[in-house]
Amino acid sequence: MVNKYSLKFMQPLVSIILPTFNESINVLEASLKSLFKQTFRNFECIVVDDSTDLALADFCKQLCLQDSRFVYVKPPNRLGLVASLNLALQKARGDWVARFDANDICMPDRIAQQVEFLSKNKDVDVLGGAVEVVDDSLNRLGFKFYPKTHDEIVKKSYFINPLAHPTVMFKRDLVLKVGCYDSSFKSAEDLELWLRLMNKGAKFANLDQILIQYRQSTLSRSYLNWRFNVKARIKNFCVTHLLRRVAGIIMINLWAFLPKKIQEFTYKLLMLRHR
Repeated sequence: MVNKYSLKFMQPLVSIILPTFNESINVLEASLKSLFKQTFRNFECIVVDDSTDLALADFCKQLCLQDSRFVYVKPPNRLGLVASLNLALQKARGDWVARFDANDICMPDRIAQQVEFLSKNKDVDVLGGAVEVVDDSLNRLGFKFYPKTHDEIVKKSYFINPLAHPTVMFKRDLVLKVGCYDSSFKSAEDLELWLRLMNKGAKFANLDQILIQYRQSTLSRSYLNWRFNVKARIKNFCVTHLLRRVAGIIMINLWAFLPKKIQEFTYKLLMLRHR
C-alpha cells in the first residue's frame, strides 16, 4: 500500500508551484491544508518562501513538513514573485505544473478535475478554470467564469486576461522551452506568458467548474498592473487580428485612468456572476 510518505519517492505527475511572502498564519494554513486534502495524490508542491518575517517563515516550513510531498525552499535573498515562480519551475519534476497562491483555497478535486480533462484532451497545453471570488474574510463576492475554448480565449485575450493565474495548469517542458516567466515584469507576468505562448501556437482551455476560492481585497487593479498589462501586449504584438490588438491596447490604457470606484462597479456588473 502506498502511503503519503512514500509518495515523495515517486515521480509526480503534477508539480504545484506556490510562492509566498509574509502571509499570515491563518491564511497560509488554510491555503496549504486545502492542498493536503486534494483527492488527486500524485503531486509535489514546491513552496518558495520569500518571507522576511522569520516567525512566519518558520511556521510555513513546519507546515510543509507535515506532508512529505511538500518541498520547502527558502532563498537566502529576497527574490520577488516572478523569480520565485521561475525558481520553483526549475525545481519542478512533474510533467504538468499547477499554479497556486498562498492566500487562496483549492477545491478538493481541483487537481483531479484538471488531470482528468488533460488526459482526455492531449492537445491542450494550458488549462485554467473558474473561481469563487471572496474577500479577506472568505465572504463570497461572486463567481468569475472564463472563456472555455481555445478560439474564445484567444479572442478575449486582446481585451482581458482570459485565465485566472492561480487555477492554471500547464506543460512544464513547454514553459521551460519558451524561457519561463519574464523576470522584467513586476505585474501581469502571467498575461505576458499566455500571450507569448499563444504566439508560439500553444493551445488553451478553461474548465467551467469552480477550482479555487480566490481572495480579492479590492476589485480594482493598481496602475502598475495596467502598465505591465499594456507592456505585455506590446512585447507580444503581431499583425494577426491587428485591429483587435490595437483596440485592446487603447481600451486598457483608457481603463487604467478611470476612478477606482468606476472600475469596481463595472467589474461587479460585468465580470462577476451571482448564483
